[in-house]
Amino acid sequence: MSAGRFWQWISLLSLVGCAAWQPSDRLRLPSPEMLPSQYTLERGQLVFHSNFPMTPHHRLVEELLSRRQEMTDRLGLPPEGEPVHVYLFDHQEQFQRFIAQRYPQFPPRRAYFLKTDTTLAVYAFWGDQLAEDLRHEVTHGYVHAVVPQIPLWLDEGLAEFFEVPRGQRGINREHLEFFRVRLGRRDWQPNLERLERLDRPLEMTLDQYAECWAWVHLLLEGPPAQRKILPRYLADLRLTDSPRPFRWFLRQELGQPEAQLLDHLQGLLKETH
Repeated sequence: MSAGRFWQWISLLSLVGCAAWQPSDRLRLPSPEMLPSQYTLERGQLVFHSNFPMTPHHRLVEELLSRRQEMTDRLGLPPEGEPVHVYLFDHQEQFQRFIAQRYPQFPPRRAYFLKTDTTLAVYAFWGDQLAEDLRHEVTHGYVHAVVPQIPLWLDEGLAEFFEVPRGQRGINREHLEFFRVRLGRRDWQPNLERLERLDRPLEMTLDQYAECWAWVHLLLEGPPAQRKILPRYLADLRLTDSPRPFRWFLRQELGQPEAQLLDHLQGLLKETH
């Protein structure tokens, strides 16, 4: 991504995860008076903005902070990065009104992550699914704060993995059910080269989102030797603007990664049957 060009990452939680937009030059960040601003809470890398008070040690805040530590440990990410601003609206109606007025071209969703050259921001409303929404969107913020050139497929795969509550080993039940059906019919094969060509999430299909998650799950929950691969690749991404395609990197490490992914999925399906 060249300097001066920016993408907006928009959650499609009810469909397929997140979507990316290349906005027009007229699209700007919202003015402060349009956003929740009465209260500000800073914890670690996160800056929460709301019109209602939040306790500094709220369970959700602590969960997001512990998720950052988990990502640091498992992915080898630097422990610090630029702030991620989280704007929490009181009600869904307020949130929807704001999005409709400020970003009328956005599809209706529960939460959004927007990235510009200078700001990482999450927009959401206080509701029953807020924890899942923030785990997903804040993951994007954490990643982009330290790996701004991350490929789309890997960014989405990490968000799909880390949106799952702790203690569930990143198993995304919806994606796993997709594989239960498709592998049962024997009409699906992994295709990492196809994923690496994607640069607009709105063009991604459900099976591609599922595959993004599956590759990340293999590399974070597979055998110990495989768990070293993603940290090394992310380190490369931080050091160069032209990293090697991940499929080349992976074949050097695994030989036949597609076969290993299929074996991994079959093992998960047996385990969760």
